[in-house]
Amino acid sequence: MLAILVGMSGTVRANVRVANTARTSAGKSLVLAFRGGAIMGFSIVSLILIGISTLCFIFKVGPTNPEGVRLLVGFGFGASLSALFAQVGGGIFTKAADIGADLIGKIALHMPEDDPRNPAVIADLVGDNVGDCAGRGSDLFESSADNLTCTMILGLAFVEIYGWNAVLFPLLIRSAGKIATIVG
Repeated sequence: MLAILVGMSGTVRANVRVANTARTSAGKSLVLAFRGGAIMGFSIVSLILIGISTLCFIFKVGPTNPEGVRLLVGFGFGASLSALFAQVGGGIFTKAADIGADLIGKIALHMPEDDPRNPAVIADLVGDNVGDCAGRGSDLFESSADNLTCTMILGLAFVEIYGWNAVLFPLLIRSAGKIATIVG
């Protein structure tokens, strides 16, 4: 959830900058939008790497600790459960804000949909932002965390042949990919 909070904060700030820059240059606004979206991706991957690395090194996940597989599976299930709650909660908020704005605007005030004079439209737009950014961010966290934990569990099956490196190799690849993305 921390990654989603960081990502939402960064994307909201980036949205304002993109809207202001779009008045003068479409190219610069595209670069700002791309960088604003990258904030969430980088924070998600960073927190996954920190979480799994800490889990591995504190609890010594490996051939000497048979509970290590359960810890990795627990991390994956925790990521899935938090993503489920974030997506369902964001979806409920999005739909409630949309219905509220439509009811107030169309029925009570006789305004067209998404009329800027309707104050409930702001809640609708915030709901859309929460549904899009937080929902996608939690889904990315879940997919990425589950991917990494599954490959590490698969590496535990090859510990007798390749040693502890079989478990740490997925962490190394993910870290190298993050560094390569930042550099280039």
